[in-house]
Amino acid sequence: MQLVDRDNENWTETYLDNKTGYKWLYYRVNAELQGGGYPLLGRLPFPDKVQLIELALFSENEDEVFAACKTLIDNEEIKKIDFREDLINRLGNINDNQRQKRVIKLTGLDSAMNRREILGKRFDQINSDSQYFKNIADRAEKLKQT
Repeated sequence: MQLVDRDNENWTETYLDNKTGYKWLYYRVNAELQGGGYPLLGRLPFPDKVQLIELALFSENEDEVFAACKTLIDNEEIKKIDFREDLINRLGNINDNQRQKRVIKLTGLDSAMNRREILGKRFDQINSDSQYFKNIADRAEKLKQT
């Protein structure tokens, strides 16, 4: 693999696999953690939200499940792409309780913490956002109990 681009601002590197022609992105999730988070390598173009949810729910590779869940969280924080309602709806339709618990843990679906910006919002908007996360967390807790 050959390094073709380094983005020092976002701490990413793009590589080219000369044998296949595929480009790969080296990036980190949970970068706020000591040591810079978890390094991941993903083939470009990156999967979208729907594809990431599919990987989280059905991949047989535990590394892909981890990477998909952590990338969903990063996309929520950085790109403001909401995935929680779609994921909890899909989780409720699978019959693998261990997978449900694993995905809930990796994505923090059982946390009612409001992750949306509150500055510049009215009180009713903040309450609505807070209720959104609480409802998803409640549903996740019920799934964990089954």
